[in-house]
Amino acid sequence: MSEPAHRPSPAPTSAEVPQWVNDLVPIAEYARALLRADAPALLVAVVVVLAIPQLVVHPAPWVAAVCVALGGFIALRHGGRARAAADASTGGTRAAAPRSASEGRPGAPRADAGAAAGGLRPGARTGALLAVLDLLLTATGLAALAGLTLAGADRALLVAAAGAATGLAAGIGASAVMELMGRRSNGAVAVVVVAVIAVVAYGFARLAPTWWWVLGLAIGADAAGLLALRAGVRNDRRAARPADDV
Repeated sequence: MSEPAHRPSPAPTSAEVPQWVNDLVPIAEYARALLRADAPALLVAVVVVLAIPQLVVHPAPWVAAVCVALGGFIALRHGGRARAAADASTGGTRAAAPRSASEGRPGAPRADAGAAAGGLRPGARTGALLAVLDLLLTATGLAALAGLTLAGADRALLVAAAGAATGLAAGIGASAVMELMGRRSNGAVAVVVVAVIAVVAYGFARLAPTWWWVLGLAIGADAAGLLALRAGVRNDRRAARPADDV
């Protein structure tokens, strides 16, 4: 007897795709839009941390200051509960919006900003920003490690890790403050970031970083990240209510 021919299984429909996969697609697109927008800033930071160890005797304060400046810049540029509204009105994160929502419906009203730009779930906007901060500060830390190693600096790994952890903690902390206080806090956060850069540079110049610093900064960044996520979820749900009531 001949064996029955194996028929190719039909392609899965949208109804068969797990919901968590559908939820990840717009988040990934939003994060990609943020990465593309911040690529020039990352390039500048990488070039600077590569060059600093070759130019100065004590590069640790400068590396940390560059990392804090990068983290603060990203938080100020994309953080805050009003950022999604600005992105929706200016198209700054148009890549994050699902194509089905932006194509085929000319003149269709866009959802209110806080709901999560591009149809993101509540809190996904903030989560994507935190992930982007982590990725960019990690890349900057690796570049700093390369520059320190090429310059023959002492404790290159520790200095690079401490600088990246400081920048990540500063960026996530600034994002948490902006989620809690709104866009009105932008000016105050910018002043605080500048002050933190000065304090970090002074602290790294006076005190040698230790791995305990890195651990403490990592724990602080995680705590601030959880706070930012909770505030982001609340803000997104609050902003989505008017659109749902229409």
